[in-house]
Amino acid sequence: MNFEITAIRYQMPGKNFEEKTKNAIEFVAQLPIPSTVYLKREPDNIYSPNAIAVYNQNYTKIGYVSENYTKEIQRVFPQEQSSTTIVKVKVIGKVGYITLTADVDIPKECLLPPEPYKRKIDPSPFDISMPFMEEENKIELVASLLLPRDFKDEDAEELIRLSEHYCAQIPLTLCDVDCKNTSRILNKLKDFTNNHSAISSSTKKKLEKLCHKIQNLVANIHREEDRNKIYETHLVRMKEFFSNEKDGFFKRYDDNYLKVPLGLAKTDVIESEINRLTAWLDKVPRGIFHSHNLKKKDIVPQMRYLHLSRREMYDIMGTELVVLRLKEQLYQNELIENLESNTKQQNAVPDEVCIPDDCRDAINKVMKPTFTLPNGVVKISRNQIVKAAYVIDLTTNVQVAMLMAIGMEVKAIRPGVKCIDFIRALIGIGVLKYSDEKAIKNMADGMNKKLHGGKQKGKTVLPLPPKHLQWKEIDRNIGEDIFKAMTTE
Repeated sequence: MNFEITAIRYQMPGKNFEEKTKNAIEFVAQLPIPSTVYLKREPDNIYSPNAIAVYNQNYTKIGYVSENYTKEIQRVFPQEQSSTTIVKVKVIGKVGYITLTADVDIPKECLLPPEPYKRKIDPSPFDISMPFMEEENKIELVASLLLPRDFKDEDAEELIRLSEHYCAQIPLTLCDVDCKNTSRILNKLKDFTNNHSAISSSTKKKLEKLCHKIQNLVANIHREEDRNKIYETHLVRMKEFFSNEKDGFFKRYDDNYLKVPLGLAKTDVIESEINRLTAWLDKVPRGIFHSHNLKKKDIVPQMRYLHLSRREMYDIMGTELVVLRLKEQLYQNELIENLESNTKQQNAVPDEVCIPDDCRDAINKVMKPTFTLPNGVVKISRNQIVKAAYVIDLTTNVQVAMLMAIGMEVKAIRPGVKCIDFIRALIGIGVLKYSDEKAIKNMADGMNKKLHGGKQKGKTVLPLPPKHLQWKEIDRNIGEDIFKAMTTE
């Protein structure tokens, strides 16, 4: 059985990561192939009880058997849990710059059927489904088509095609089974290249090029900076995937647990959910989330050592994303409460002012609680709209339309809001005075013509562009004044 020897750089002398890496590259480059090395189990290893260390003939530790292979290679050792037994194996090749491949014979009586998978973390904290992204469904599909099949000479092009599909997807995941399958696919390609002499030279070159590409992928999985980057990128992709407003996981979570859209959830409900979900994360083995000493860069290898399934990975990463989302909303709620308490008098509408109930109700229907500027500063929508209203002529429906357009541009106003509801919201916060429904309708008609275009004196009027920087002449000047008032203190 072929396997990989990794973690070589961490056994090398050196003052820092770069120096250790340089020494590891030199060590691997100078190592003769083939070479004899020795395997020794480390059942007390703090990272994995299945760890198998690798020593050279000078009895110096040079690395570890890759975690993708330790369970299989454990079977060549005697059944008793002794760490003193030594197994001699042969190094037969190199993967990239600092990974070696070796070979060991596993007796037939040791080739036991794989154990059924047992979940290693508590059941998901969600009773709603958390779907996989399409890329990972493709990974599972292609791997199931590649690994069990015995490819013949005439199947070479299909083997290449399937492997290239796999290569395109695998940099997106750190799931344990994908990491193992990547190494297995690499060995399958190498075996096919070596054992099928009848294939054409061009096909052989394609296979060799593909092997080199997968070797680099395998090496990247073990590089600290690369695997952390993969993890962070995966979280970003999952967040975008979960954010689908129509049927994404975040929306289903809000519907099932918060019972309202996140922006309308009460602070005590959000706090309760954060406590529930962080308590679940704290139970993940190895102290990944509740250890105060664990650095961010160590989370990925710790998760790898747990040998989690794809479903378990999603449970952890999805929970992490939901907690982050809830904490961001909690921060916004606290910010709103603080700012509103400081500006309560400024925004108060005198009791003697006549404001219909539907106008007061329109405030929450039309305005988001807050909006965020590109620099990350959070603004209270109501406050900023009040400020911007002072720079326009509120008796001119065209300028009120431009105020609404910029409110939507900066996302202080909810998407799909109607002009008539925007007018009612302005009345609700005391910016406009209420007269009667006819006046509201007339202003809304004028705003619609400005925003959406139409016919005016027999001529076609184009709709107002969505960005104020696309406006022309006087509209542009007014728009810049409104935008500045909306986005500054």
